[in-house]
Amino acid sequence: MQDFGSIAPSIFILIKIAVWIFLFTYVLFSGVVIKQVRVMTQTLEVGFEKPIKLIALVHFIVSLTVFILALIIL
Repeated sequence: MQDFGSIAPSIFILIKIAVWIFLFTYVLFSGVVIKQVRVMTQTLEVGFEKPIKLIALVHFIVSLTVFILALIIL
């Protein structure tokens, strides 16, 4: 029988790194969303640009906060 005690920590480290990479990619995605919202509001004037910009900004801040918390906790 193999000893799985030495394999488990390396698997958990790989999972942590994968989570960090995913969350970093998500932060980049939310930055792209901000840019797309800016371009969209410059192109279309429908009257509710401010709330859409605010939602995009809050989305970016929350995703950045989750990424930073994951770096601290994991």
